[in-house]
Amino acid sequence: MGKIYLIRHGETDANQTFQFQGHIDNPLNSKGFKQTADLGKYYEGLELDEIYSSSMQRARQTAEPLAKFHGLKIQPLDELKEVCFGEWEGLSYEEVKAKWNDQLELFFKQPAQCRMPGGESFDDVAARVRSVCEDIFKSDSDKNIAIVSHGGVVRVQLCLLLGLDLNKLWMFGVHNASTTCIAKWQDRFTIEYVNDTHYLKDNVNSDGIKYPK
Repeated sequence: MGKIYLIRHGETDANQTFQFQGHIDNPLNSKGFKQTADLGKYYEGLELDEIYSSSMQRARQTAEPLAKFHGLKIQPLDELKEVCFGEWEGLSYEEVKAKWNDQLELFFKQPAQCRMPGGESFDDVAARVRSVCEDIFKSDSDKNIAIVSHGGVVRVQLCLLLGLDLNKLWMFGVHNASTTCIAKWQDRFTIEYVNDTHYLKDNVNSDGIKYPK
């Protein structure tokens, strides 16, 4: 029985200041690099056979310690990029609320029905994520696979795997450098754990809450 590790990238400056970053190709900040080092150290004790990553640099930078420790190549995929927020990208929550309040409410209450101005909907994200993840998930069921991507993508992956309506995606917490583990046996999937960050030495996420180790 193989396992799939869904990993969100480490922290960026945009995460710290609550900006919508989407397709802006931000790098990790200093805290993000510390998180990836902790993440990589934790994964030294876990067997990995393949590592896939969003093609965006914050995800690739997060995947690099995993690849180094396991002697694996990162397989970057454009399909795993974060949802494109269009005109919201680079803006703070308050800035978006001031101009697009109704759409922002829809974004949180019915995300599947919300298309960001000039950007994507979560249905768009699900279409591209589904196409690549079906290939990955249908591979040898004994393989342990890490997929490093983004908060929106991890939530969409969970909805697809569990057969949930995309409007349920905010049910899942997905913090920076967190791991969500799914056991895979034949064509069945079991959620082992969601949003684990116990391995981070400075276990404080961008929401300012300190989580117990």
